Amino acid sequence: MSSHDAKVDFPEPENHQVAEKSSNDNEYPPTQSRFSEFLQNNKLYIYIFIWILMTVYFGFALGLKKQTQLDAVLPLIFLYAFITLKMLSNYVSYSFISSAFGACFDFFFVTLAGKIPQKLRTISFVVFGFAVLLIVSLTIKTSNLGTRINRIQSLLGIVIIIAVFAATSKKRRAIPWHTVITGLLLQLILGAIVLKTNAGLQLFKWIAGMARVFLGYSIEGVAFLFGDGVRTSTSFAVGVFPAIIFFVSVIQMVYFVGGMQWLVSKLSIFFTKLMDTSGAESIVAAASPFVGQGESAVLVAKYVEFMTKSELHAIMTAGFATISGSVLNGYVSLGANLTYIITCCIMSIPCSLAMSKLRYPETEESLTKGRVVVPETESEDINLLHAAGNGAGLGMTLSLMIAASLIAIVSLLAFINAFLTYLGNFVGIKELTLILIIGYILYPLAWLIGVSSSDTLTISKILATKLVANEFVAYFNLGAGDEGSRIMDLVTPRSSIITQFALCGFANFASVGIQISVLGTISPKRKGDLARLALSAMFTGYIATCLSASIAGLLM
Repeated sequence: MSSHDAKVDFPEPENHQVAEKSSNDNEYPPTQSRFSEFLQNNKLYIYIFIWILMTVYFGFALGLKKQTQLDAVLPLIFLYAFITLKMLSNYVSYSFISSAFGACFDFFFVTLAGKIPQKLRTISFVVFGFAVLLIVSLTIKTSNLGTRINRIQSLLGIVIIIAVFAATSKKRRAIPWHTVITGLLLQLILGAIVLKTNAGLQLFKWIAGMARVFLGYSIEGVAFLFGDGVRTSTSFAVGVFPAIIFFVSVIQMVYFVGGMQWLVSKLSIFFTKLMDTSGAESIVAAASPFVGQGESAVLVAKYVEFMTKSELHAIMTAGFATISGSVLNGYVSLGANLTYIITCCIMSIPCSLAMSKLRYPETEESLTKGRVVVPETESEDINLLHAAGNGAGLGMTLSLMIAASLIAIVSLLAFINAFLTYLGNFVGIKELTLILIIGYILYPLAWLIGVSSSDTLTISKILATKLVANEFVAYFNLGAGDEGSRIMDLVTPRSSIITQFALCGFANFASVGIQISVLGTISPKRKGDLARLALSAMFTGYIATCLSASIAGLLM
């Protein structure tokens, strides 16, 4: 039996559990059962009725808003299209689209490419990828954000990073260069859409603007609890924690209706086909920017126990290399550009998979190789309000975890810096800090990703802050700086943009414990493997965001 046909039989619940569930079903009022049965039997007519009302409203809305700019009606258009297609999906299959795409892909990239010897195919693909990067770096005109020399600097950084990872790979001969180069090219394409095309830049600015407006509604709940005075507050807690609670609550509701599962499954098909990664790791990578590290693995919880070590490394790397939408507002409040953050999140999906497979290639048989599987999971939510409440509770837990981590890390970092400074005074070093020490270690990395030479030490210390503390503290230092000055205003615009890309990930020492805890809870039997892979995955995720920053530097 091939790995494509492999199936896993998960144990059924014990009899007493089934009986208990049956008894619970009888507790529902008869009226609720009859109402649910009525909805189920008349689903088609209800859908038609809702669609007619929605279409009438949509037509009137567009007719009455002829003079409105396109960006004002785009959300309405997307919402109408999504609901219509979602209703149709209950009765019409869209599988022919993916089948046609799969057939074309298999013919051009599998059948035809299979006729070329493996070694020659690998060499040709690597040369092609490097040629594309070189041509891009040489053909882009000089601007106030960078010269050709600056872009060659970023290109050199990409080559050196890939070479170092290849040299330190778990098994160099098993490196899937197709996956690695495809991931780099996808990063380049996504970065070029935003940084080099006005349409792409405006699209991502629009998405960022919509995200900012959406998360901004979280202040209404805080104002209700504490009064309107909090609206003008610049406190980190007021700017970040309400947005996290609100966003996680909404995501939980989207999960309840099946929207998030549908979205990540469609995204993961793209990466499974194009990058030849397994379905499980592709789903987690695609979901990470939406729900964050650890939580994204819940989508494939039944498969975590049976994942290969390479897959475990990949899903952990995806969590470290991205951030979740729930904390977007926090970074913006610290001075980061939301457009760059969203761009980097999307770029990090293929990059995390590519760098993970470069660091820890697949040498085992995966259960979900070549196919996307989203197992059905039994939801604890009864309705949308219940889902919203559970999401709010999860958001509060996440907020408290961030708050506790920040208090502990910032305080511990201050103590370590004070102690190092105390030791440094004896040898004539007045300001010896942990950030300074690691900043010097990361000095070459800061230069390689394309930071201007005059800003290298300053930015390397910011990168060190992200690794030792977390990205919140790093963004704060970049946006606020010392004594109220803004470091991003003191460095060149190029260095500022590259740094914002490089900081956009959860890769830090504190997150290692979070990932091991979450994934270990999902699959206790794999805690040993998770602990052994965690540090490697964290550094891989850290470098993945730096690679996204290098791609951005290559395009500026």
